Amino acid sequence: MKAKDKIKSKIRLILREEEEEKTEAIANKFRLPYLDLSTVPVDPAGLKIVPLDKAKESEVIILRKFGKGIKIAVRNPDREETKNLFKDLKDKGYALEVFIVSLSSLESAWKRYEGMEKEREKITKEIEITSEKISELQEEITAFEDVRDKLKAALRMSTTEILEVVFAGALKIEASDIHFEAEEEQVRLRFRVDGILQDVTDLPTTTYDSILSRIKILSELKINVHNIPQDGRFSIAIDKAEIEIRTSVVPGAYGENIVLRILNPKTISLELGGLGLEEYAFEIVNREIKKPNGMIVNTGPTGSGKTTTLYAFLRKINKPEIKIITLENPIEYHLEGIQQTQINPKKNYTFAVGLKAALRQDPDVILVGEIRDEETASTAIQAALTGHLVFTTLHTNDAAGAIPRLVDMKVKPTLVPPALNLVIAQRLVRKVCPECAEKHKPDSKLLSKLNEILKAVPANIRAKYPKLDKNLTLLKVGKGCRKCNGTGYKGRIAVVELFTIDREMEKLIIKSPSIAEVHEKAVERGMITLKQDAIFKVLNQVTTIEEVERVLGA
Repeated sequence: MKAKDKIKSKIRLILREEEEEKTEAIANKFRLPYLDLSTVPVDPAGLKIVPLDKAKESEVIILRKFGKGIKIAVRNPDREETKNLFKDLKDKGYALEVFIVSLSSLESAWKRYEGMEKEREKITKEIEITSEKISELQEEITAFEDVRDKLKAALRMSTTEILEVVFAGALKIEASDIHFEAEEEQVRLRFRVDGILQDVTDLPTTTYDSILSRIKILSELKINVHNIPQDGRFSIAIDKAEIEIRTSVVPGAYGENIVLRILNPKTISLELGGLGLEEYAFEIVNREIKKPNGMIVNTGPTGSGKTTTLYAFLRKINKPEIKIITLENPIEYHLEGIQQTQINPKKNYTFAVGLKAALRQDPDVILVGEIRDEETASTAIQAALTGHLVFTTLHTNDAAGAIPRLVDMKVKPTLVPPALNLVIAQRLVRKVCPECAEKHKPDSKLLSKLNEILKAVPANIRAKYPKLDKNLTLLKVGKGCRKCNGTGYKGRIAVVELFTIDREMEKLIIKSPSIAEVHEKAVERGMITLKQDAIFKVLNQVTTIEEVERVLGA
């Protein structure tokens, strides 16, 4: 470097230091934190809130957006343009965290911002995914094979066309998740359908790089961050329905992996009659959800349909004269006429905090997405005892496990019986594909097995199902067809076990019983077990014994 250039560089450095010192003094005057923007990353999501031209006019830049919170850097909060921008942002519901920065550091950040904006414009224009195009593609797709064929053709086209086929195919065949899995030489694309992952195709890594960037942009994630997990979301509007896509990006050995969760209101039944409850279970549920107070607990592992069932309960009882509040993490589907709130543990808005706040809103019915700690359990029990109807979930293996679980969370055993109305456990089993199912006569060994499972079922319930004799006809999985992608199954249905709290059960609960003791008492009082309920669906030619054993064990 020439001597003259060295002098100029030194002068610029001195001037910058002086400017930063003056800026720090201004920050002290306004009692706001000072920031040197040269070391601070800028989140491209800020472009959607304050575009570059507006940022320059107001002498600001959005550093980071988190929910409705914004970190914003400004040169002078007293400028009229800046004040107007602040007012506009606050009117839109944003909470501002303001930092004072120098003009030169702002100008430097604007240059970075400008590069991001060009990249965003380039990407978003290319990925203008339209509902019309997806709807058009859905008309042409009837099976997995159509998705594969269209993807092969689309691989020679643009990233937009590839993603349009992926989304159209996933929506048409009612996939719950889309998986992009980076491998050494290619990227594996899979759809989860009816709870089972199924291969769609392999994508070239070069194509996947573009897909990854576009999905990150759509989900408002950081494009240039590759070594940490990121979560986001975006929506697609199809036929006036808002379909939310939840994005999870996680680094792997050969690149970043993407899972897209599809929350499509059309793929779930939110009607009580559409849950697949047997007549005996439907009658119990219909009676219990009409009670004005108490607690209904639904148990089961993740992905067993617990929340969908509780949504159906809410839909059944929702009337203009009652107030329903939900606390969820996350809100899975939006229900009209019901106040739904999102839990945010990072901001200390937990289920326990949210439940206490909800009780001050004078609700009649409360849905607590999950009870997972002592405080939430205690507050939910008190709510049930003080005139509220509470719906909630617990992670236990069966219905009997709910009682010891509540006691483990320090709920007094004497409070459980008067608070608890109904305990449910559920799983999801696949239904036999109607296009390729085959009928068969069970052999004596299978008949004996079924008879053993059903021997404890009360006679009045057992009488409503086909007899276990040589005339019995069951369904078995056929060879598979285009409609079910060769699996032999299409769609899922709930199998449940449930019991109410009567005097005999109350006497047992106050002694802090084990899971085995609760289960034994519930069966003695007439509970139909998960496996028995599933066998009823086998007898009614809905599913197969093989599927029941896959989900519930042999």
